[in-house]
Amino acid sequence: MSDFDALLKRSFAEAHEPADDGFSIQVSHAVARNERVARIRNAAQSGAWAVAAAAILFGLYGLAMNIAPDVLTSLGFGISRAHDVISGPGANAMQTLSAGMTQILLVVGAIAGGLVAYRATQE
Repeated sequence: MSDFDALLKRSFAEAHEPADDGFSIQVSHAVARNERVARIRNAAQSGAWAVAAAAILFGLYGLAMNIAPDVLTSLGFGISRAHDVISGPGANAMQTLSAGMTQILLVVGAIAGGLVAYRATQE
């Protein structure tokens, strides 16, 4: 306690906290109210983010269910064509390489894209 505080306490010994007059109580109530409002706002924002994430996931699920059959069909036809070229009569090395290269590049591109997306989210 500094000398000034001691002097102030001695000077106003008969008064109960003369400089306060309820100010610190009002400040503590205002701070508590602001903290309650901040907690409620934080909970509302978290709920809003959860609803937004659910809506996005639902939309992506619907999009994937519309696109997935076409992608799987295209992939199946590509693999079938590659198998026919590889195992067909008169297949040479260039035909085999060109038939398989499209599927290989698609798979490598998908893996590379996934790795880039993963790294971007980690930074």
